[in-house]
Amino acid sequence: MFNTEQVRTDANSHEIFKLMKRLSYICNVQRIPISELPFDTLLGNHTFEIPDSYNWPVVKCQKPAKMEITDKIEDGQRFYTHKLTFRTCREDLDMKDNYAYLVTTIEGKRYLIGNRERPYPIINMSDVHPDSLGTSAMLEYTVQWGSTRKAPLLA
Repeated sequence: MFNTEQVRTDANSHEIFKLMKRLSYICNVQRIPISELPFDTLLGNHTFEIPDSYNWPVVKCQKPAKMEITDKIEDGQRFYTHKLTFRTCREDLDMKDNYAYLVTTIEGKRYLIGNRERPYPIINMSDVHPDSLGTSAMLEYTVQWGSTRKAPLLA
């Protein structure tokens, strides 16, 4: 006998599985001074490789970090805003120089935030003194970068 309830459940499970595959938590944040990037500019939104990018200094932070990429049309041109937020205990994170950020998802996808072209990524720090014991007292850093290109996916 044909069970329509079972078919609906299987279809819903398949949709949920497809959505779960899309979850891409940021599990690693690395950064390097923009002056040390091994190239001058990026060519479109293509996937490419950065030599020695696995040796970039790691920012020790609470996992997962958060990255949002939004887009909008300004003066007839698409503009992307990238926002990376992470929490750490480090108070000595250099905020004077311009850095590029390499973020890695649980799936192993890596995105580059920033390049040698202006505008450079801007980092801001929030020193939170919570009013509750259940709230994190870690320093929160927010990196923002705007570009006419979406953060490229690295090989």
